[in-house]
Amino acid sequence: MADEEEILLEVEAVQAVYGDDCAVLDSFPPHLHLHMKPRTADISSQQVPNPLNRLFTAVKYPEEPPGISIIESKGLDERRQNELLTSIKDKAQELTSCLMLVALCEVISIAYMLM
Repeated sequence: MADEEEILLEVEAVQAVYGDDCAVLDSFPPHLHLHMKPRTADISSQQVPNPLNRLFTAVKYPEEPPGISIIESKGLDERRQNELLTSIKDKAQELTSCLMLVALCEVISIAYMLM
């Protein structure tokens, strides 16, 4: 089982990688908002959806995977939202009992690169 210090270090790692795109609402247990921008965000003619994803953990994290939701979809249709949530939840189940916030953010980031 991970201790509080390890989880806090993991939250710091997510912040270091995603900077202003990651809002930490609570450090322990972690509750993060991750705003993903597609690679085309600066080219208005090529812009695609950029949802705001929410990751939050229970007191038993990492033994229990974090809750994951999309709280703003900005044009992301329901099918794509479900596909994204399924891929994130599958990864979370695969990593149960491991610190996984960085890995889950990576899954989200890769999904937006492929859009």
